[in-house]
Amino acid sequence: MLAGEGLIRAARDRSRLSITEKTVGDFVSEADHEAEETIATYLNQSFPGYGWLGEESGERLSQADGLRWIVDPLDGTTNFLKGLPHWAVSIALYRGDDPLCAVIHDPIKAETFSAERGCGAYLNGQPIHVAPSAPLPTMLLATGVPSGGRITYLPHCLSDLDALMPQTAGIRRWGAAALDLAYVAAGRLDAYWERNLGPWDIAAGALIVEEAGGQMLPLWPDRTLLQSGSFLAGHPDTVAGILLSLDRGMR
Repeated sequence: MLAGEGLIRAARDRSRLSITEKTVGDFVSEADHEAEETIATYLNQSFPGYGWLGEESGERLSQADGLRWIVDPLDGTTNFLKGLPHWAVSIALYRGDDPLCAVIHDPIKAETFSAERGCGAYLNGQPIHVAPSAPLPTMLLATGVPSGGRITYLPHCLSDLDALMPQTAGIRRWGAAALDLAYVAAGRLDAYWERNLGPWDIAAGALIVEEAGGQMLPLWPDRTLLQSGSFLAGHPDTVAGILLSLDRGMR
């Protein structure tokens, strides 16, 4: 992918990048903007009239039967800026709230996770599946812990950790939601939960997890996944068991 190639070039010379702090602890760099522009140019030329929702450029309404792209050009910006090789490009096509196809591309590891509605999920063209349900003490989970402007959610996250850490094989916090979801789809993680993410963070991963045989549930049933950005993803039986341990008191 051209956007991924551009990001790898930018990563080699991070010290020259212009960086802006959107909110406390939430950064955006010129690499984010350039990657989104590259993606938008290609998709707009190839699919005129489709709507757009991008993390950096905002929303454009669809003129093509409700079809819209939901794009995070660089998921894991802080990792990228610190030289941590854990970030990705995330692109999904939706009709309304229904995902049709999705891709999560990790340029550093040369891994591309993809899915199309009804056709399964794939990693570099090979089928992938979520991990089977297993006893909780054997499970490796992932989550996100808020920082900066999102610190208001910290008590609920700590409540989750207090409930689950003693019962599991470990809980990871890697800082790139798209890859956490891709890893659930590939069976590398048993489950992943987080709160209050943007739709661009989870749009692609939601379909890839589902097509890999998993389930991605909003923490509050009266809100859609994209509306709340708060969810639990994993094998359906795994999700049913872990959901009982999560603090669901704050929206």
